[in-house]
Amino acid sequence: MRKKSLADALLREVKSTVVEAARPTTGSSYVAPVRIGKKAVTVWFEPDVVKQLKLIGIEQGMTIQDMMAESLNDFFAKHHKPQIA
Repeated sequence: MRKKSLADALLREVKSTVVEAARPTTGSSYVAPVRIGKKAVTVWFEPDVVKQLKLIGIEQGMTIQDMMAESLNDFFAKHHKPQIA
């Protein structure tokens, strides 16, 4: 009997992982506690916009989530709405 190589074992593991990942999940999926009760808002911008946001985030020690909340609150205030973001 031929001894199994490490490469064969790794290949089998990768194949089983890919098959497992491809299976649709049933039931409920995990939701991070900080996301419960919240909705996603997706926007699309040019790569330079995203790069600039990331640079400002690094400079200011903020996440994009923090910057978007600040921006939305400024927008709400401009339109005489409660700052709730």
